[in-house]
This record gives sequence, structure tokens and C-alpha cells, in this order.
Amino acid sequence: MRILHITGQKPNSTGSGVYISGLIDNLRNLGHSQCVIAGMDIKDERKCFEKEIKCYPLMYNSDKIPFSVLGMSDIMPYESTKYKDLNKEMMQALKKEFISLLKKVIDEFKPDIIISNHLYLITAFVVESVKDIKVIGLCHGTCLRQLKNIDLEKEYIISNIRKLDKIFVLQEAQREDVINLFNLKEEKVIVIGSGYDNDIFYFKNYKKSNNVINITFAGKVCKSKGLKSLLLSLNKLKYPNKSIVLNIAGSGSDYVIYEEMLQISEECKYKVNFLGRLNHEDLSELFNKSQLFILPSFYEGLPVVVLEALACGCEVIVSDISGVKKWMGNKINKSGNIDYIKLPNMKSAGVPIKSELNEFEEELYYTIDKKINKIFTKGCNDIVNMEDKTWLGLAKRVDEIIDNII
Repeated sequence: MRILHITGQKPNSTGSGVYISGLIDNLRNLGHSQCVIAGMDIKDERKCFEKEIKCYPLMYNSDKIPFSVLGMSDIMPYESTKYKDLNKEMMQALKKEFISLLKKVIDEFKPDIIISNHLYLITAFVVESVKDIKVIGLCHGTCLRQLKNIDLEKEYIISNIRKLDKIFVLQEAQREDVINLFNLKEEKVIVIGSGYDNDIFYFKNYKKSNNVINITFAGKVCKSKGLKSLLLSLNKLKYPNKSIVLNIAGSGSDYVIYEEMLQISEECKYKVNFLGRLNHEDLSELFNKSQLFILPSFYEGLPVVVLEALACGCEVIVSDISGVKKWMGNKINKSGNIDYIKLPNMKSAGVPIKSELNEFEEELYYTIDKKINKIFTKGCNDIVNMEDKTWLGLAKRVDEIIDNII
């Protein structure tokens, strides 16, 4: 089968980018021919996938699209344009160039099916333009937050998303959200889950110090990831100063927020390392040298990084994001390797009510303290088998579904 994948973002710099790449690589292993339309800056390296998968760049900061790559979140790990800052002229330029590129790719590649990532503006352009090819929308979660928080072409987007042939979502709670938001029939929306690369993320049995706990956070340095709450919670711990190290793997395009996190980290009693964005191999090494992974995020779709950390032998603390616990399943949830923190109520998607943060941070502190005490006294638990959570497992699920759609 010939599959065209579409994303308006960079294809290798975010959680959704990791997801797209993992799915594409393993659909290739199942024998599908594929190509990709992806957002890129004019200065970016063009090679993002294996050589047999051609990538057609939607070129930002060019003469035709004279602004930075659009981001599905307000804070991206690269210089980006916020959707809320798009004006009419910018959107018209984007639409004209994208549709021209889409027609070119369809003429050259002749896809049997299209998978368009994010139920938002670019996917709406696809639905409006393509009439004789099945189109599947893939929801990563951030698109829903954009629709709820800003008014950009909302009716246009919703009306076109409703015309998709099928919609893939990551977990059950997200499915209910999509059905309600777009007023869809239940059979149109299918849960496909997530995955991780078990060729890179696996337990290497490194000898870890019994005297120092390495904690890792991996994600964008931004408010919605809960990093500030993590730093404040760590500062409440009563272990010796040299017994805990926090490693922060990630970057952010908001200079003010990044500087704020640096300032808070300097006031922390424990050492904090800002490592920047790491490639997969380096992140796997970091996980293997860490005992504990913490993601106190206020908003996620289905965080792949949790699977990656578990696969490398980390104990995990993660916010109880709707749908994540169910997707992880009983085997993981009852292993003792993962603890969930109750989220505060939200003012808007990903923005907690400030008065409830103290309770959230207190529970985060208590859970970290419990985990660290357990690791110091008993060590980490055994690895849980997660074969069904790999990218190949995801690709097989998608392969079966699209075969039935065609």
C-alpha cells in the first residue's frame, strides 16, 4: 500500500514527531511504500527518514511562507509560530503553498491513503482539497487543546475534520473527547495507542550507585510540563544534598520561561543538570543511568517517553492524565514501577488553577520521597515485559485497520 503522511510541524523534534517517525519506520518494515509532507525551516537538514521514504518539505521562513514553523503547542523545542498569532495573510500564504505541494505529491506518489497528523488547520486543508483518496486524521491531543483555547477558523476546522474517513486517537479518554468535540459517530473514531522503539530503549543493566539517586525529566521546558512543580517539590526533600541529581533533557523556545526554570533550579538544594534536547540513543543512556523518571505534566496525549523510561529500568512518577493509566494496563500499573499523581483542576487545557498547585506539589513531593526511600533501601523493581507497546505493535494495529478501510 502507498501511504502519504502529513504534518505541518517538524517531523523529528516533538512527542508527535517521535510518534510519526516510529509509525513510519515500522510500516516500512511491514512492506508499505510511504512518503511524508512535513514542516521545515529553510535552514533545516532535509533528511529525516530512511532513504526510501521521500520527505517533501513545507518550507517555512521562505519567500512563500515568510514565518517560522507552526507549532501545535505554544512552546516548542525550536523557533516556532503560534497558531493564535496567525493572521489572515499568513494563513492564506500557508494554505496556498501547502495545497500546491499536496497536489504535487499526490501526482508524483499516487497514494492509496493519507494519514494527516493533528485534527487541526493542516488536516482541514487536506480534507477540503482531496476528494478521491481516503483520509485518516491522527489526533495527538495538542490539537484539541488548540481548538478549546483559541478561535482560529474553529468552524472551518471542525466542519472539515467531521468529513474525515476515520480518526485515530491514542487512548479512550481522548476518543470520547474527539467524539463530543466534533459531534461524530462512535465508529468513526478508533483507539490505536502508542509505542516505543525497543531497539533503542531497553535495559542495559548498568551498575547504579547505591548512594546517589539520578532523577530524569524529559520533555519541553515549559509550564504545561509541570517542571516548576517538580523543582519546588524536590526542594522539600530531606535527603543529603549530594544524594540526588535531577537531569532535565529537553529544550524550549520561550526564553523567559527557560530562564525562570534556571533560576528556580539554582535555588534547589540538589544538583540540576540542564542537558538540552537529546537524541534517542543519548536519552536511552540517560534513562539507563537513572533510577527514577518523573513527568508531572498538566497535559499530554499519550506520553511515549513514559514507555521509554520504563523499558530502560526506571521507576516512574507521572501525572494521572486522563486515559494514560488505562492504556498502560494492569500488568504495568500493578508492577510497582509506576505511580500516578492526581492532577489539579484546570482553568483551561494544560493550565492548572493556581490555588490547587500546592496540593499537587505536596502529593508529588510525598510520592517522590516514597520512591526514593524505596530505591535506597530495596533498589528498583524488575522490568515489565512491554512487547505489545512497541512501534511494531502499533504499526501492526494500523496496518490491519487501513487494510479494511481501503
